[in-house]
Amino acid sequence: MTVERSDAGAVIEDGKTATPSTSASATLAIDATGLMLWPAGKGLAGIPRVESFLVNAALADPDPCVEVVAFRPNEGKFRPLAPYELDHVATGRISPHRAKQWPGRRTALSQALAAVRQQPWHKRETDRHLAKTVTSGRKGAAYQATQLLIRAYRLYQRARIRLCVEPDAPGRSTEAEPGLVLISHHVLTQQDRSAVSSAAGKLALLCHDLIPALRPDLVGSGIGETRFGSYLEQLVRSGAPAFCASDEVGATLTDHMRKAGVSAPVVYRFPMPSILHETASRMGATSRIETGEPFVIYCSTIEVRKNHILLARIWQQALEEGVKLPRLVCAGRWGWMIEPLRAYLAVHPELLQSVTFTGLVSDEELIGYYRSAAFGVFPSHIEGWGYGASECLDFGVPVIVSTAPSLIEATGGMMPAIDPDDQAGWYAAIRKMAEDHAWRSALAGRIAQNHRPTPASASWAAIKAGLKESAARQHSETAAP
Repeated sequence: MTVERSDAGAVIEDGKTATPSTSASATLAIDATGLMLWPAGKGLAGIPRVESFLVNAALADPDPCVEVVAFRPNEGKFRPLAPYELDHVATGRISPHRAKQWPGRRTALSQALAAVRQQPWHKRETDRHLAKTVTSGRKGAAYQATQLLIRAYRLYQRARIRLCVEPDAPGRSTEAEPGLVLISHHVLTQQDRSAVSSAAGKLALLCHDLIPALRPDLVGSGIGETRFGSYLEQLVRSGAPAFCASDEVGATLTDHMRKAGVSAPVVYRFPMPSILHETASRMGATSRIETGEPFVIYCSTIEVRKNHILLARIWQQALEEGVKLPRLVCAGRWGWMIEPLRAYLAVHPELLQSVTFTGLVSDEELIGYYRSAAFGVFPSHIEGWGYGASECLDFGVPVIVSTAPSLIEATGGMMPAIDPDDQAGWYAAIRKMAEDHAWRSALAGRIAQNHRPTPASASWAAIKAGLKESAARQHSETAAP
């Protein structure tokens, strides 16, 4: 069964419209575990950008039934963020009732020791986290001393238990566990299976794609990737609903579960937010910038799946044939399984005169690239959405995409699409886009007429409505005799 969201926010289920309802006490939580692991101050792209949008939308929401949490592996539970964690993930306004203040070192230490009494068998990872809550995330001598003190107190509590001495009274947790958690990609792919177990509570997932299960040859062989399929199946079996930005991913997820003998999940389709364009709008930086030298933009992590090597071969072919193509700017960090690309660049060093790899860039730099690019390219083999392609449209930039269904969907079927293995076809299309100004202008006009950036508020409203409807559904199923 597929559940979609209408513009009015109602739930459309099997052709019938219903109004979402939920218990007033239901708590909806957004998991910030993955975002907590992203270095503070570093540019966000792809999945981390989407998760940052979700976390910050929840932080700004005045609804007291919305919470932001992180998974504590040693507890097997999701808990609200500590003040220093809020500082790490917040990029904008935080609703006043959710803006926790650091209680001070003495109170924080008392709370940390109470947590040790409550769970004396936890490991050093927990001690490190508790030490951060005591020092408000600051590292240094005070943090090291606090960590040693907490560890010593934990060993003391264990010794009392082993010696059959009456242990100190455990502290009582006053934090209510969330009713439904939309988990981060990190929790879905991490090694700790307890994160997706029933003990962790009721879960929902943001299904960006099924690439690790469908094309494991393009994502590596890490434990997270190899276990992705089984974790996903376990979540769906437990009744977790899935939130998908594209119809293609929703349909692929349903088909994958059917083949695995698992009942189809409830799927919510939400519009992918135009996060970067919204940032540019706040900066007053959405208008076109004309540059002296035209260039082509490809914004994506550099990895085998993204097919940068196809572009390298095309620009090399142009050099050998004496064809002048605009400079290719590849914006994004270096990722995995890119040894063939590095080897190709080493054999053809002259390519770096016409191809630039920027590494990870800030939002301001990326906005500047989109505002001044002649056109974009996105030749990826497989995608769940294809953020760089839809961002081109947000800024009015024509883009050539691969025939991956999600990329065609992300660009509204308006842009030229070519098989990612068809080098001749890509070469011809890139030359035409560079040389045929009338064609390029026609594509830009098509974007201006048919495409509008999606406000982040619309995406958050759809996701929140889906979570509320799902929580109500689960509550009614639990309450049924």
